[in-house]
Amino acid sequence: MKGIEDKLSHQFQARKQAQQKDQYQEGYKQEVLEVMQQPSEETQYKQLFKQSLLAQLGISDEKDSSKEAKKEAEAEKVSVEKQLKQETPQEKEQRVAKMKEYEQKHSFDKVYKLKKEALQELKEINLTDSQREKLTKLEKVLDTEKKDHDKQKKEEKSENGFTKFFARNNGAFSSKKRQEQQEIER
Repeated sequence: MKGIEDKLSHQFQARKQAQQKDQYQEGYKQEVLEVMQQPSEETQYKQLFKQSLLAQLGISDEKDSSKEAKKEAEAEKVSVEKQLKQETPQEKEQRVAKMKEYEQKHSFDKVYKLKKEALQELKEINLTDSQREKLTKLEKVLDTEKKDHDKQKKEEKSENGFTKFFARNNGAFSSKKRQEQQEIER
């Protein structure tokens, strides 16, 4: 009797462990799928930036002769127009807040790269001449910001280098020189 009971107990434990293992695997699989389906922070930021650029550009009729390109552009425009029309001032504030939050968390170089990618993607869309002109101006402003940032970063590095160099020569960082001066004063 005891042997049968032990055997059944072991079988029950083995089935229970197998079920727990299967449940864990399924749960983990679901979590991985959910994470994979969620857009990354970078993708979200790029989409938010594109949305703000499209809001600045406005949407109007295309000047393209190819029918397929027109259909694709119109379909994209309709979805973008719906997003823009449905966006309330509160949603706009939320979008801007999300963008600023992302910019604070990540380096300027990474943000610049994403903005540049978004601009390139918008260049591929069929735009009117005035919209292309606005997009070009926005790109120039972005490039100017990048140059200013790089220049400022370079100045800070050189300034820190000079400060350290002169401080070393003046003995500010030298503990041996301070000790020698204290011994001489004694």
